[in-house]
Amino acid sequence: MFLLAKQHLFLWLFVVSSLQVSSLHFAEATYICTAYLNVSFAAPQNNETIWRYEEIGLYGQDSPKTSVVGDVYFPEPIYGCDGDAVYDIPNGSKGWVALIQRGNGCTFSEKINAAASKGAIAAVIFNNIGSDNRVIQMSHPGTGDTVAIMIGHVRGMEMVRLLQQGISVTMAIEVGKQHGYWMSHYSVFFVSISFFVVTAATVGYFIFYSARRLNSVRLQNRKQKQLKAEAKKAIGQLQVRTLKPGDKETGPDADTCAVCIEAYKAGDVLSILTCNHFFHKQCIEPWLLEHRTCPMCKCDILKALGVEPDIEEPPQQIAVPPEMFSFPSATEDTRSETASSGYASIQGIEQHSPLEDATHSSPESTPDLGSVEVDIQPHYDNLAFESDGNSQREPRT
Repeated sequence: MFLLAKQHLFLWLFVVSSLQVSSLHFAEATYICTAYLNVSFAAPQNNETIWRYEEIGLYGQDSPKTSVVGDVYFPEPIYGCDGDAVYDIPNGSKGWVALIQRGNGCTFSEKINAAASKGAIAAVIFNNIGSDNRVIQMSHPGTGDTVAIMIGHVRGMEMVRLLQQGISVTMAIEVGKQHGYWMSHYSVFFVSISFFVVTAATVGYFIFYSARRLNSVRLQNRKQKQLKAEAKKAIGQLQVRTLKPGDKETGPDADTCAVCIEAYKAGDVLSILTCNHFFHKQCIEPWLLEHRTCPMCKCDILKALGVEPDIEEPPQQIAVPPEMFSFPSATEDTRSETASSGYASIQGIEQHSPLEDATHSSPESTPDLGSVEVDIQPHYDNLAFESDGNSQREPRT
């Protein structure tokens, strides 16, 4: 889960970074760049050269922002929409500028590419009639390195008239000032703020998640330590027995240890659980420290031994009639009646007095009239431990 959170964090950062780069690229594309036009020609009255230097052009969106210089020529027809347009260019002329009128149903890209195919290094497109000197930022993808600018209708028609009179016009295009729409500045600002806010929120969530995860792991470790400590107490209360030569558990038909799958032999130390299942002491104790249950019947030794009382299902009190005065009231867990009674009977074998052993050793012995025998006998999964030595199993009374 921790790895999944890291993947989500990196994915968020990647998406936000991509959005920021895309937004900055878009904001950069929305900036407009003006063009200074230095137009020079010889006056027909006195043959005096006139220069007119004005910031009247606007670079196209896809145009390289560079400066160019060249003589100006216009096509026939003036719209220059296709490759059939004719430019009256002297032989050997290089680095000239095409002056084209907007409109006539063709795109800016078609006009610019048609002029470039004739040898133009720049295309100056003047606006339609009625637009005065207003200009727009052209979009002309696929025009390569050809410089493209737009100027107003009035200035464009002035240069067309000069050219129609046979007057040579030279134009120098220089890069002007960069301007941006008012939304572009705010877009960059908001995108930057959004990036930092989203990044901070993502990092904060990651830190919160990590702290919560570490706290959960710490609580689990603390609980595990407490359970292990309780399990050690419970293990210390289990009955331990050392096998001797001739015991039934060492015979050829005896069961094997369910943990290590090895046969029991004389000298082995066994731990007897509350459910009467027994195992090698060195095998079962590590298991109980981790699981605290019998590996065969899943009996919980903590609850059986009272180290960890069962709060959800409290033990039921069994009422005993007054005439059964020789036995106190017994408390049994309904879920582990067989295990508890069996373990109590085994412990009771080692705690009997010699008088009691003598009393119950004879099969013909008559039970005390003040006691009542119970028909329910404890269930033993392994009859080898129903008695210790020569002791016989006594009925529960």
